Amino acid sequence: MSLSLNVQIPESLQHALELAGYSAESLGVEARRALAASLYARRVLTLTQAAQLAQMPVREFLPFLASLGLPALNYPPSELDHDVESIRWQMHEG
Repeated sequence: MSLSLNVQIPESLQHALELAGYSAESLGVEARRALAASLYARRVLTLTQAAQLAQMPVREFLPFLASLGLPALNYPPSELDHDVESIRWQMHEG
């Protein structure tokens, strides 16, 4: 079972968002990625979990975090081994 979120955008903002090139789909992608980055920055999710929420491979999520000015290593050292192994696995898969 998965959790689904529904965000209501006020009609008064719809025109501005359309002018900026946003569609419902692109807003959904951006919202998912922003949520993942926020939860990672607050140490709610690990790097691997946040990348999964963002629907991005870790190797793409790392530069995304950097583009937001967020550190890639923002968690207790006890989680480092797990995430390093996950990155290695993904690098071999790509």
